[in-house]
Amino acid sequence: MLGLTGYAALVGDDGGPAPQRHDTVSSQAPPTATTAPQPAPTYSAPPTWTEPQQWLAAPRGVRKAANGREIGFPDTTEGAIGMMVAASAIDVEGSTTLADQQLEVYSVYLVPADQSPTAEAKVRQGAERTDAATREALGLPGTGPLPSGASMRSTMIGVKPIRVTPTQVAAYVLMTVIDKGGEMVPAKTVYSMGILAAVWQDGDWKLSGQAIKDSAAQAGQKPAIAAPGDAAFNTAGWTAIRQAS
Repeated sequence: MLGLTGYAALVGDDGGPAPQRHDTVSSQAPPTATTAPQPAPTYSAPPTWTEPQQWLAAPRGVRKAANGREIGFPDTTEGAIGMMVAASAIDVEGSTTLADQQLEVYSVYLVPADQSPTAEAKVRQGAERTDAATREALGLPGTGPLPSGASMRSTMIGVKPIRVTPTQVAAYVLMTVIDKGGEMVPAKTVYSMGILAAVWQDGDWKLSGQAIKDSAAQAGQKPAIAAPGDAAFNTAGWTAIRQAS
């Protein structure tokens, strides 16, 4: 749940949706001997590709915030999803920390009404707990820069709308998180699902904790987790994400 840590820290303790996750071991690198704990795979994409029935070209923001995050998304449903894609993108490597990334997301994409010293502390603490657990699972040092080749990256790969109005878009979102413990260590892929909700405010789309809670109460049955290319992805009603150039 790397990509949903900040939102879960804000809404999870108060009845918001807890992200579901399924682990699988990626074939991006050859297996090597390691003392790091290895996850038991619970989801594996099938060997044959089934084309997603629905694609969405998520628009990019037309401007950038001071910290480099994209802002200025179109006032459309696609624009709201584009903001969710941007807010869900996490890239931790070298001296960058998950707390750094999540606090960037918090400051840029969260509605001002949800921002406070207490909320910021919850985001930081949630990110630090996730960072520590991921480092331990990968057999990495508990503190300091990540070793060469080690990284934690999250990307939003699927969306299934729950509620769409001119000023609010709520959806199930499907994330892939790829953790790598070093140059010669095989990557571990985690599929995670949760709910995000965006509201149109002050000329841009913003994430809202209250909208996430309200949407969770109306969401109905959760879609199954499945990767694009799996026939189950279509059966579950997911729309695959491609980011517009």
